[in-house]
Amino acid sequence: MTDFNVRFKQRLRDLVDTDIVTVESGHKVWWPSEVKGYFSSDVLRTMADYLDELNADWDAQIAKDVG
Repeated sequence: MTDFNVRFKQRLRDLVDTDIVTVESGHKVWWPSEVKGYFSSDVLRTMADYLDELNADWDAQIAKDVG
């Protein structure tokens, strides 16, 4: 991963952290309070990867409890 990609990923996380909330299912989702403009596929993929990371422990707990 290039230095640019690392900085891009961290900058995106910093920008969206305040808009990540936990919903009724216990999963974290991105609930943007203010959206202006568009999102390219690379931004959306980065967001999806970030949410997967944030939800990994919860998903593992569900798999353990439910099977």
